[in-house]
Amino acid sequence: MNLNIDKTNIEKLDLDSLRAKSNDALDMLWNVAWLKNAMNKLDRASVESLQETAGKICSQCEVAVIVATGDTAKMIKACTSAIQQREACADVIVFGDSFSPAEYAEVMTDLEKKDFVLISVAPELETVAMRGAFVCLKQLLVTKYGSEKATDRIYAVAGKRSQLIAEDAAENDYPLISYPDNVPAIYGANTAAALLPMAVKGADLLEYLDGFYDMLASPQWDINGADYGIARAAYKIAGGTKEHFLIWQNQLADFGKWEENFFDGIQKRSLNMPVDSKMDSADAFDTQIIIEEDQEDIMMPYFEGCHEDGSLNLLLNAAAGKYFFENSEKKTGVQISLERLDSYNLGQLMAFAQLSNGITEFLLNN
Repeated sequence: MNLNIDKTNIEKLDLDSLRAKSNDALDMLWNVAWLKNAMNKLDRASVESLQETAGKICSQCEVAVIVATGDTAKMIKACTSAIQQREACADVIVFGDSFSPAEYAEVMTDLEKKDFVLISVAPELETVAMRGAFVCLKQLLVTKYGSEKATDRIYAVAGKRSQLIAEDAAENDYPLISYPDNVPAIYGANTAAALLPMAVKGADLLEYLDGFYDMLASPQWDINGADYGIARAAYKIAGGTKEHFLIWQNQLADFGKWEENFFDGIQKRSLNMPVDSKMDSADAFDTQIIIEEDQEDIMMPYFEGCHEDGSLNLLLNAAAGKYFFENSEKKTGVQISLERLDSYNLGQLMAFAQLSNGITEFLLNN
């Protein structure tokens, strides 16, 4: 594992009673579609064509609008927000979970000034919100570029239960990429739903999938890699009700929002630290996520409380460590830290989150 997992105050939880059961969880999870696709490297089969499609999209536009809703939208945001846009690549925005006229007006006014491409992602039957976003943005493409050229700017990823998107792609003959069967949207971080938007923004898909695979194949799962998933289940069994995701860096904000949506009966909330520190109660299980070497750093002039080296990045890490490990309220939880956030390590983080959440869900439901 390229992730460092540091625990605090979880010795009070009865992890031992769940360790044997976690082996059953891993055995079960090894048969689910998303994990089998990763371990058999089936998720790499379309990488070359996805990179080619992403290259074409980047040559057409400044921004790619991903139309998606619910778990799909949150999963895509978690992946793309963590990617630093590369030169000659397009920016990515995700839109679709809204009925707000003001939000529609803001997005459409902005897109009127830019060359854009539309990528619709529908693993399931489209919601009303998604249908509305798609038809409005498609109409804007027609208004800007004309009917024929507009079709050249539409791409789709769709599952078998899709109706509107699959039918529209067939009728208008634009690219339709299949979403794999039996992969819930929230567990789709190694599917085309995430891979195409990441490639558009500049991610190296092979490095990302290498990280994803290496995380799942790590022997650490047979030692203590499952402890995070086990600890959250033990916390819930002991009567705990809340988990907080403590996010200190902006590129991980959507990762925290995605984590909120995994369903295991624990009330989840991502907190923007240190702004939301007053909302972090002592009775919550805390998951703190830190990038040790951020993509950017600022050298700051001296002020009282600054880091001795003047680095804002080092100051952030010191503040986060002090809050999590030295807090007088004695936090219970786990800190997940990445040395840096590149394509490979993002793949590791997404795979770790999916497998850990799968373990927690299994332990609480069996």
